[in-house]
Amino acid sequence: MKFLFNALFNGPAWRTFLLMGMFAGLFAITSYDLLTLFSANFNFISTYGVMALMEGGLRQFVELVISGYLSLAFYILFKGCLYGLLARVGLH
Repeated sequence: MKFLFNALFNGPAWRTFLLMGMFAGLFAITSYDLLTLFSANFNFISTYGVMALMEGGLRQFVELVISGYLSLAFYILFKGCLYGLLARVGLH
């Protein structure tokens, strides 16, 4: 695992830069409107209670939590690429 992260963050600068852009895009896609969806899910469950949970409210909540953690993982990978590039320039 350490080898993979070292290759991602400290490999050729052009590859790290491309990966940084890809991770930024994936972070944007996975986090888009996440707060609004959490709010709507909370309102749905708080309004309809157990019936909302049986109709998929709990499943949707779990999916939103997974999406949030996936978004966080992409953000961490983005920051790792950023710090790897900044370390090459001597700014970090």
